[in-house]
Amino acid sequence: MNRIFRRGHILGLFVLGATLGALAPLPGGSEGLAQDRQLSTANHVIPSLRERVRIMQRWIEWKLQNVLPAVMREQGIDLFIVRNDEGELFFNNEGPVYSTLIPANAEGLAYGSEHERDGSQRMPRYLAFHATESGITYVEPRDYDSISALVTQLDPQTIAIGDYLNDPMLEALGPYAERAVSSWTLGVRWLETMAPDQIEVLKLVQGVANDIIAEGFSNRVVIPGVTTTDDLNWWFRERMADLHLEYENHPSIGIQRKPENIAKYDDPPEYFRDGRSRNGMTVTVQRGDIVSCDSDIMMLGLVTDSHQHAYVLELGETEVPPGLVEALAKVNRMQDLFRAEFVAGRTGKEIVAAADRIPREAGVLRSQLGFHPPPTFLRRYQLGGYMLITKPYVAGMTSGPGYYPTSIVTNDHRLYAGTLYAFEPHTSVAVDGWGEQGVELGIGQIAWFDGKELRYLDRPQESQWHVIR
Repeated sequence: MNRIFRRGHILGLFVLGATLGALAPLPGGSEGLAQDRQLSTANHVIPSLRERVRIMQRWIEWKLQNVLPAVMREQGIDLFIVRNDEGELFFNNEGPVYSTLIPANAEGLAYGSEHERDGSQRMPRYLAFHATESGITYVEPRDYDSISALVTQLDPQTIAIGDYLNDPMLEALGPYAERAVSSWTLGVRWLETMAPDQIEVLKLVQGVANDIIAEGFSNRVVIPGVTTTDDLNWWFRERMADLHLEYENHPSIGIQRKPENIAKYDDPPEYFRDGRSRNGMTVTVQRGDIVSCDSDIMMLGLVTDSHQHAYVLELGETEVPPGLVEALAKVNRMQDLFRAEFVAGRTGKEIVAAADRIPREAGVLRSQLGFHPPPTFLRRYQLGGYMLITKPYVAGMTSGPGYYPTSIVTNDHRLYAGTLYAFEPHTSVAVDGWGEQGVELGIGQIAWFDGKELRYLDRPQESQWHVIR
């Protein structure tokens, strides 16, 4: 049984306004039943867990109708064959290409045509996508014999297949094996290209993350001289749990402290190498400290990556010292210069090389561009209720030679429109009283490339410090 994915009307997700109050109604009504819980931060309403699954599935349907035909044409591919055992290539990411391409219902329950016929829970071994003038024809070959028959019938000029343990596939293709090319780039392009609604909703997700950090970096949570970095770490985890939010990594909370204050307080001096504490070292937040976080949240399968900073006022201070205000301004100017080097078609290596050539303004001690695709997660289940995907995947262009623990990123990949990046340059600025190492104020955030420029989604700390009084 074939399914045709054609371009056309896409189900509306929900209305994005000041809040996310109007979600799509549930089928069949829910009077007298338990209602979806509505959660919120200071500025944003959060969809229920049930609605999140449905929204993610709508995104995949949109991508099948729009992204897959586009990237197959872009890469010159007529037939795309995916095996269900290519997952080992991606280490712990369980074959995200296969898992995101297999059909599923509105609840995220994955199925194939075999399942519809016999009611079994067996997952299809092969997925095939044939590009036609009207869209994509989807076929589930049962075995290698049916793959041989399929290519003979379709006579594709270019066939994309996996590189991993693919001798049986090449044998099945027979004389068509000469037309086979690696599906690596095609798979990455499928995974990394976002639906427009995903980018719009990620603005919401980044806004929720910013709300949580602003709350944590305030006197509602921090009492100078009492609250520890471990207290803050656990506060962030508890707050995320309260909001039914997941996260890929535990929050990391660090302290930067003036040399004159390191000896003033009781925390072990060895905890402050170069004036900074390290993750896993519990330090009490004191007046005059800079408190930094590296934190993420995961909602609707979209993951943030936030690095932000707070200053704890000294007794007698009513505002952040001018030297730190100017340091933050320099960091933002540096980040805007880095952002301008994201030019369509450049590889990750080329973007970093261009960034390295940017002159550093006076007072900038060190500044290095770093970026990687943010982790993404599609919540899908087998018919028996088991999770089909249990971990996020990371796919696309990065600044470094790799991104542990996945092999589907590389700095040889090129920059394309509609892709997302955890944009996290690290910049240290000289500030009077803060020692030779200066103050490190890298501001990590999610940004997207619209084809012309890299754009911030919900830019934090463009000019303002978080202040703890």
